[in-house]
Amino acid sequence: MKILCIIQARMSSTRLPGKVLKEVGGVPLLQYEINRVRGTEKIDHIVVATSIAAESDAIAKLCVKIGVEYFRGSEDNVLNRYYECTKKYLDYDTIIRITGDCPLIDPKVINEVIDLYETGHYDYASNVLEETFPDGMDVEVFSRQALEESAQEARTKSEREHVTLYMRNQEKFKKGNLSAAKDYSAYRLTVDNPEDLEVIKFLIENSASDASYLDYIELLQKHPDIKKLNMNFKRNEGLAKSLREDGHIPQGSHNSHTI
Repeated sequence: MKILCIIQARMSSTRLPGKVLKEVGGVPLLQYEINRVRGTEKIDHIVVATSIAAESDAIAKLCVKIGVEYFRGSEDNVLNRYYECTKKYLDYDTIIRITGDCPLIDPKVINEVIDLYETGHYDYASNVLEETFPDGMDVEVFSRQALEESAQEARTKSEREHVTLYMRNQEKFKKGNLSAAKDYSAYRLTVDNPEDLEVIKFLIENSASDASYLDYIELLQKHPDIKKLNMNFKRNEGLAKSLREDGHIPQGSHNSHTI
């Protein structure tokens, strides 16, 4: 089965506007992320799904510059953005979702989630149903059919804003989860806040370009002053906010990134 990786990215962010194009060493974080994803041999094609908002023109320009395809869709209905994007790539039956605020995403982790999805014959597989990986290593793999059903049947605002929320909550979909060797979920390797950016900048500047997430953790353990910069932020704040707005009290934790 051909595998399509869709990286969702937009410029609007309440905590760190334009975070995906913040630069380290003159290179935008989204470009770092795309380069990391390109190291995943199991992926057949990569496309960036951004929004139609004028401010996201900058993302489209970057994609042209570095030679990656892009699709523009709804700003807030990210589920529909994904669904409409996949209509441009009908030869791909397996979809990978990665968010554009994960510049240190580990290609090996992506491969492992894909392997789990394929060997378990799942409709949906990820490493976020039970969070043991650092925030910023989130990978979700699902079938085109599961995405189509979600796009057609999801009704709430939170289900439309968070691409996989509907399929994760439906028993009809067969789901699998990849766990890390240890619980590293307290580590933040994502970019949501200015403090996150400082941590990411340090890790990029002091690591090899092909470093693994375990290399980053080891480096942070050696530099507790850097590690503590962003340890006080809660994971999945975006999802919790959406569920509250829908009138639901958040239960458990899921990958909340909605960029």
